[in-house]
Amino acid sequence: MADDITRLRETLKKVDFFYSLNFAQLDELIKAMKKQKFKKGDVIIQQGESGDAFYMISTGSVSVNIKKGMSEKKVAGLADGDFFGETALVTDAPRNATVIAEAPTELFVLHKTSFKKILLANPKISAIIKEELVKRKSKNAL
Repeated sequence: MADDITRLRETLKKVDFFYSLNFAQLDELIKAMKKQKFKKGDVIIQQGESGDAFYMISTGSVSVNIKKGMSEKKVAGLADGDFFGETALVTDAPRNATVIAEAPTELFVLHKTSFKKILLANPKISAIIKEELVKRKSKNAL
């Protein structure tokens, strides 16, 4: 479990709106994460659905696919230590891709409801994340 915590901390630091959190704040997020297993071929998230969770790959691999019109295209492959779905924690935008397990895959999952409880209990985390989101929006607007 200690290795999991170290790996989770390192990965969460890669998420632009978590990178400035300290160890204690990251540990609050880690405590709220649950492990979930998927079989090869399982759809983890579906493009167009409302997002309710952030995922980090513990073991396994997934494909990220985007459907445009009648065709669906694989745009990325993710594996151990990669993450997806972070936007769902802070926006109500629908999922912009479908993610499918390419092999037996174990994920750490942070649900939006748990995330919001952490923000309510930790106003500093909330302020840091809001600041990072403003930076992200202005960077994406360029």
